[in-house]
Amino acid sequence: MKKSDIIIGLAAAFVVAIIVAAILNSLNKKLTQRVDDLEKDNLRLLLQAIKTNTTLSDELKDQLEKLIRQFENVDIKISNELAEALQLLQLGQTENAIEDLVKIIEHLLTVHYENDLSFKTWLKSEKKKLGLASMLDFCKIQKKINEIEYQFFLAIKKIRDKEVHILDLNIDNYLQASGLITAIGGILKIATIVYPNHSLK
Repeated sequence: MKKSDIIIGLAAAFVVAIIVAAILNSLNKKLTQRVDDLEKDNLRLLLQAIKTNTTLSDELKDQLEKLIRQFENVDIKISNELAEALQLLQLGQTENAIEDLVKIIEHLLTVHYENDLSFKTWLKSEKKKLGLASMLDFCKIQKKINEIEYQFFLAIKKIRDKEVHILDLNIDNYLQASGLITAIGGILKIATIVYPNHSLK
């Protein structure tokens, strides 16, 4: 085989590889867009169901719907989790809703600290495990949350922990209300730390 034939063959293979890569890239973008569209459609359906539900107070519905929409273009997973928490509230499963809201706080802190070398060094030096409690501890040490916020966040973490381990957990109504308010406020507070360039207040 001639050297020129080998070069032509390699050039042809290279061109085919570029075309295949371009096609695969285009298909991947379309698939990603389709998944994103489906998630947003699902979110719109959930929001419509929330609007027609009469068992939640209008103020609570408005606040949670606003929060869902605020996160829609920041982190769709959080929007979906908020919508699920709202559905649980509509079903009277407040403790489960608080559990979901606390899960969002943990997710936000994980996003914030996952590549933070000072946090990883602190975890190692303090011999602590990665988890919500240690992330809240470090957040307080860095003065990103104050002592009062820290104690409230630990309280809703305790509700989350109990909900996971106790069947049919029922807490008093005033604790349910306090837990919901703290969890929603906690999401907003931590989100402003994690996403400082987005308007989430």
